[in-house]
Amino acid sequence: MTTTWARRTGILVLIGAATAGLTACGGVVGATLTYNDVEKTKITEIRLTGGAGDVAITTGAVTETTIKRVIRNSSDPGDSYRLDGSVLLLDTSCGVDCSVSYEVEAPAGVAVRGDLRSGDVNLTGVGATDIKLTSGDVNVHEAAGPVLIRATSGDVRVLNAKDKVTVQSTSGDVNVLDAAGALDLRLTSGDINASLTVPASVKAQTTSGDVQVRVPQAAYKITNHTSSGDNEIQGLTSDPAAKNTLDLRASSGDVLLVATP
Repeated sequence: MTTTWARRTGILVLIGAATAGLTACGGVVGATLTYNDVEKTKITEIRLTGGAGDVAITTGAVTETTIKRVIRNSSDPGDSYRLDGSVLLLDTSCGVDCSVSYEVEAPAGVAVRGDLRSGDVNLTGVGATDIKLTSGDVNVHEAAGPVLIRATSGDVRVLNAKDKVTVQSTSGDVNVLDAAGALDLRLTSGDINASLTVPASVKAQTTSGDVQVRVPQAAYKITNHTSSGDNEIQGLTSDPAAKNTLDLRASSGDVLLVATP
């Protein structure tokens, strides 16, 4: 496949514009460069990599992809993103004390994968999602495919997911609301708040924090446990023969399971 690199001039494929100002990044004063680019190739996957920088991806009924890059504390951004066939690769690294943030609009259902060190990730209307983030918040709205998030420090919010959601986090709150698929949520320190729109299996476990789960009225095999805290079930009884399982655990914190009409 042919790989196309972004041009340093700010003119890429169709349109590029750059503006410069003064800002502080990492305690050092430098330039802020803003580039607006358009790619005609229909993008099916976006891959993220790099150090510090925010990424926001929205989708719509479009075939082209628009890319806004904000590059802080660099007079020469170099190659910051590239195309590999139908895959768009976004790199938030650009040197010491420098960061690249992206705002992207892509075709609906585009897959998003990648590994970032620091920054917030906001995704809306994407497809399959696989994100690893060391420090920062992750927000995913209306994902059409499976969602996998591995986070070290930061909050995770997933809203209106249409498929399975898996979250593994060390520190921060996890909120997965109005999900239409199975949930596997594992957290070391922080609260878990989850809700389903259709019956499905839920595993929600935290070492230090509360677990609250709301599910539609249906048959479930239930396991709920806390070593230190309140343990309450409202509107449900365990059915050992049920297909869907609810496994809720907190080592230190309250566990609440509620059936919704």
